[in-house]
Amino acid sequence: MWNGVLIAYSEIALKSPPVRRRFINILIKNILSGLGGVSVKVDQFGGRIFLECGDVEPICRVLPYVFGVVYFAPCTHIKLENLKEFIRMNAANLIGNAKSFAVRARREGKHEFTSLDLERSIGGLIVEVVKCKVDLKNPEKVVYIEVRGNECFIYNSKIKSPGGLPIGSSGKVVCLVSGGIDSPVAAWMMMKRGCIVYPLFAYFPRGGDESDLLRYIEVLKVLKHWSVGVPLRAYTYRHEHNLIEFRKAAPKYTCILCRRMMYRVANELAKKVNAKAIVTGENLAQVASQTLSNLQTIDEASELPVFRPLIGFDKVETERIAREIGTYDKSCIRVNTGCLPRTGCWAKPSKPATASNLQDIKAIEEKLNINELLKKSVESLKEIRV
Repeated sequence: MWNGVLIAYSEIALKSPPVRRRFINILIKNILSGLGGVSVKVDQFGGRIFLECGDVEPICRVLPYVFGVVYFAPCTHIKLENLKEFIRMNAANLIGNAKSFAVRARREGKHEFTSLDLERSIGGLIVEVVKCKVDLKNPEKVVYIEVRGNECFIYNSKIKSPGGLPIGSSGKVVCLVSGGIDSPVAAWMMMKRGCIVYPLFAYFPRGGDESDLLRYIEVLKVLKHWSVGVPLRAYTYRHEHNLIEFRKAAPKYTCILCRRMMYRVANELAKKVNAKAIVTGENLAQVASQTLSNLQTIDEASELPVFRPLIGFDKVETERIAREIGTYDKSCIRVNTGCLPRTGCWAKPSKPATASNLQDIKAIEEKLNINELLKKSVESLKEIRV
C-alpha cells in the first residue's frame, strides 16, 4: 500500500533560508549515501522530504540512524482530490484488526476546510467502510493525514529518529575516544550536532595485550553505524613511552601530563584533517584529572577549543545514552590491565593529584623534553580500518 517514506526534520527549519537549503541538501545526500544502491525519487514538500520508492523496508532500516531526521513514516502520497477514493479503497488496510481508531490531520496552505473538518470527514468515511469505533483518546490505530497544498500523505505510524543536525553541516572535530563508556557518548553527541568526528585512541598496552584496542574497534563499529553519509575515519597512536616517562618524573601528576599529551597529539591530527576543535568525554569532578583546577591546567595544552558534551552529566545519565545508542555493551568488554593488579589504566598513580599549578606542570614538561615525546607520538599516528 505504501509508495514512499515521509521524512520530518525540526531544527533545520529554524535556520535562515540559505542555511536551511544547505542543511537539507546535506541531509538528502547523507540519506542517499546510506541507502547505497536503493532506487528512490526525492521530492520536497514544505518542511518534509518524500522518498518515493517501490520498497520502503531498506529505507526504514537506515533512517533511525540518520542525524537531522526527527521522525519518518512509511506512507502513501496522492493528490488531495483523490483522498476520499483512496480511503474507500484502503480503509480496511489502514485499520487492520483494530477495534478503535482516530484520524489525526494537519494541513499547510489555503483550503476551504479545517484540519478538524478533515478528521471528521475521513473518520466518518472509515466508519462507513469498516464499521470501526472512533476513540479519540486511546485509539488502537491512528490514521495520519498531512495535506500540503494539493498534496496528501497518509500513514499509520511515526518512527522516531535521532534528530539534531545532519552530519557534515557543522565542521570537523577530533574526538579522544578511549573505548570506555563516556567518550563514545561524547563523540555521538557531537555527531548529532552535525560534526564529522575523527576518533583518536591513545594506545598504551603492557605485556603484549591488545584487548583495549579491540574494545576501541568494537565501539567504532557502533559509531560507524551512526555515521550515515560520512565514512568514519579513526586513528590511533602509541602512548606508552609517554606514560613511562611521566610516572618516573612526577607520579602524582601522571594523569594530568597524560591528558595534556593527548590534547597535543589531537591538535596535530586536527591539522591533518582540518578539524576545528577537540572533543573529550570528560565531565566535572568524576575522576582526579577532571577537577576544575586540573581541567584548566589540561586545557592550556590545546591550541584548539576543547568541547566536553558530558561536562554536567552524572554517570547514570551517560550510561543511559550509551545503552540507547548501542555502545554500552561494547564499552564494557573486559580489558586486561597488563602488569599491574588494578582496574583501569596501568599508569594511574595510587594517589593522583586533584589540584595542579600550571607553572609546576610546565616545569616538569621542560625537564622531560616534551617536544621529543610529542614527535614520537605523532610519528606513530595511523589510520585504522573499522
